[in-house]
Amino acid sequence: MKYYHVWFQTKFKKFMLVDIIDSRIHELFKQISEEKDIRLVASGSMPDHAHLLVGLENNQDLSWAVKLFKGISSRKIFQEFIMLKQDFRTNNFWARKYGAKEVAAEGLQATADYIRNQKKDLHII
Repeated sequence: MKYYHVWFQTKFKKFMLVDIIDSRIHELFKQISEEKDIRLVASGSMPDHAHLLVGLENNQDLSWAVKLFKGISSRKIFQEFIMLKQDFRTNNFWARKYGAKEVAAEGLQATADYIRNQKKDLHII
């Protein structure tokens, strides 16, 4: 199994990952990982971007996994929070690109801690 730290931003870097939308996004990430058999080790976010630590089997592709997380969560957020679609004036909640870095087994705990605690570390809560 390979582990990846993945991050992607909201469309136009809007500060949308706050309060109920933020908690709902992370619920959706967990639900997607369970339905699609992707190991979600950690998820966290800042107001304008999200971080995931995912584990993928050798037969699973990173771009496929990111496409699922971004596509399904975007569709469901817009279905649940209809006013967001009008605010965004687009069909995409997430920006087009993403960043990713493979994480060695020794770095899993440190990366997971960083992802879970980044808001606390920056005193944003």
